[in-house]
Amino acid sequence: MRNWPIKRSYFEVIDMKEDMDMEILKILEDDARISLMDIATMLKTDEKTIENRIAELKKIGVIRKFKTSINWRKTGKHIATAVIQVKVVPQERSGFERICKEISKDSRVKDVFVATGEYDLIIRVEASNIDDLSKFVTEKLAPKKEVVGTYTHIVLEEYKRDGVLSFDDKAERLRVSL
Repeated sequence: MRNWPIKRSYFEVIDMKEDMDMEILKILEDDARISLMDIATMLKTDEKTIENRIAELKKIGVIRKFKTSINWRKTGKHIATAVIQVKVVPQERSGFERICKEISKDSRVKDVFVATGEYDLIIRVEASNIDDLSKFVTEKLAPKKEVVGTYTHIVLEEYKRDGVLSFDDKAERLRVSL
C-alpha cells in the first residue's frame, strides 16, 4: 500500500485526502457492499476516516448512488432493452439540455448521452416488453418537436453490463476418448 502523501513529480505533492478518496472510489466501484472496516484495512487507516470521507463524497455529489448489478434473466424476468439514437434540433440558449432532462425523467430511460456523429443523443431504455419500447419511441420520443429522427436498436443478447460479465466464462468441453 502507498505511503501518504505521494510525490508524483519533483514539484507536485498530492494531497492525502484526494488520493485516499480516489482509492475509496475505486474500491466502492468494484464492490459497493464492502465494509468500512475492510476499506480501512486496505488503506491502512481507521473506519471513522473512511466513514467521513464517504459521507463527504456523497454530500458533494461524487457518489450518487450505491447500485447492484442484477442479471434479470436468471430470475426468470425478461426485460426488453433498446439503444436509441436520436437526431435533435438544438434549442436556442439550452442546446440539448432541456430535451435531455425531459427524456431522463421517464422511468424506462436508464441512460442519456449527448454524442458526436450523425445522431446527437444516445438513449438506453428498458421496458417490460417490445410493445412498451415501441410506445416509448412513438408516443414519448418521436412527437417532440426537437426530434427529427430516431434509430432504434433492440438488444438481443447481453454479454456485459455495468462492467460485469453476463455469461459464465467456463467453457464446456466435450470428453475425448482415444
